[in-house]
Amino acid sequence: MVKRKLKGLEVLGEAPTEASENIRAPETAPSDGRITGRTKPLSLKSKPEFHRELKRLAVEEECLMIEILEKALELYQKQSFSKKTNNTNYQENISKIKLDK
Repeated sequence: MVKRKLKGLEVLGEAPTEASENIRAPETAPSDGRITGRTKPLSLKSKPEFHRELKRLAVEEECLMIEILEKALELYQKQSFSKKTNNTNYQENISKIKLDK
């Protein structure tokens, strides 16, 4: 493989040897500067209607869009756990009824 020399790189100068201190700084909310603790980037593609509704909810709740998604995930997990628990209880009850016969 032939390495090409990129034009204009000499204009950039030397690469920095140390990173800026702001790399170690905690993530802050863009709107109010709160420390959020979020460090993992998340990129999603959505329909315009979904984005519009998510944005509307965030404005209405005065929070970040990611906070709406986090709440939705939490509710989904609770609902899913509840369904699994109810299904397990149902199966256990059916087993008990069959054993009683």
